[in-house]
Parts: sequence; structure tokens; C-alpha cells
Amino acid sequence: MQLSSYGITNQGKVRNANEDAFLIDEAHQVFAVADGLGGLPGGAEASQRIIELLKQTYRHVNADEERADLGELILGINKILTKEGSEAHPFTGLGSTLTIAQVISDQLLIGHVGDSAAYHLRGDDFNKITTDHTMEQEFIKRAGESARNLMPPEYAHTLTRCVGQNENVGIDQLRLTIASGDRLLLCTDGLNKIITKQQIHTALQADASPEVICQGLVDHANAEGGPDNITVIVVFIQ
Repeated sequence: MQLSSYGITNQGKVRNANEDAFLIDEAHQVFAVADGLGGLPGGAEASQRIIELLKQTYRHVNADEERADLGELILGINKILTKEGSEAHPFTGLGSTLTIAQVISDQLLIGHVGDSAAYHLRGDDFNKITTDHTMEQEFIKRAGESARNLMPPEYAHTLTRCVGQNENVGIDQLRLTIASGDRLLLCTDGLNKIITKQQIHTALQADASPEVICQGLVDHANAEGGPDNITVIVVFIQ
């Protein structure tokens, strides 16, 4: 598969620093977003370290070689970050979300921890293909969608899993068959918790380049107040 892609990260309108980071490695057809936990010291340190470790890994992988297991890769990164975090910040450690996508032939591989997200578009069929690891999702799973108005507001931003806090973190993995014309979007929650799924869908369908789509989505989130850092990667599969 031939790919064209673009990624952008933006501080937003409220935060004092940008604790997001992203990776685009078109040689290996690997894309990732990471969102450092703002409630812990070193949020930016955590997300940047994850991206650095990914770069180090893929420097030693042939461009046509599939990572045998993205879950295994994330577990290795998690082990390093947990150790480094406990040494640098003994009482809190480090933490970050991580969502990785890799295209191998006609297969899309996803590895995911936290509440960043991946979306897949084919024609008019648009789906979020990751599940947030948040208290919100746990609450809705137990109580049902109809009980959402009873949910404490902080649940939407309270993670139940992240990279760097627990060596035995659970990792979601999935594999999809993709086709020419498909589009992929990865983002941190500064985008998809600020603008709607329909607005993301409309933007991703546009007759525009990945760069224009990314910039438009960031501008849209900032127009809604930009309360969080915003990171977006758009990939066209050709």
C-alpha cells in the first residue's frame, strides 16, 4: 500500500505546555500519538520518551518487516517508562496514553492504551476503532448509556490504563483489512472530546490533503476553546 500522511500538534488555548507527542515513520508505515498525563509531573517527558523509544525500535527494523506483536512492543516501552518514572518521580511516576497504527500490506495493526483514539474511514463508513480506557467507559458499561447524565464529569478524563504506571498494563490490539481509498486518523483527546465524531467524519471526507485536514481540525478544536493539547495524524491509503 502507498500512503500519504501528515501530523500536527498544538498547545491549544488553555494549557501552559504541550504534553502531546507523535510519530510519523512512512518508511515503516508506522504512526503513533501519545498524550502525557497532565496530573503527573513530567507529562511531556513521558510522551516524548515514548516516541523516542519507538524511533529507536524502528531504526533496527527492516522497512518491510512487521513487528510480530505491537502489544509486545508497547509492553517493552511500558516497562522502561515505569522504571524511569519510579526513579525520577518516586511518588507518582510517569504516565501517557499511546495509540500506534502500522500498515503492513493490506493489514492495519493497532496497539492502544489510554484515551487517545484511532478512526477508520471507508466511503461513508466511519468508525472509531479504539475504545477509551476511562472511568466513563467503565461507568457506561456497567450502568448503560441512559445513565450518562448521572456520571461524575471527571470520569471522562480519568484513565483506567496508561503507559508507565504498571508493568502489567492491559493493551488493546486489533487488525483490519484495508483498501485503497481508505483514510485513517489518530488523535489525542484534545480533538475528539472537543469536537464531535460527525465533525471529524466530515473533515476526514473532505477533498483536501492530509495537511489541510489536520490543520482544519486543530483550528476547529481551538475555535471551541482549545482546552487541551491537540494532536492529529491523517493517513491516506492509496
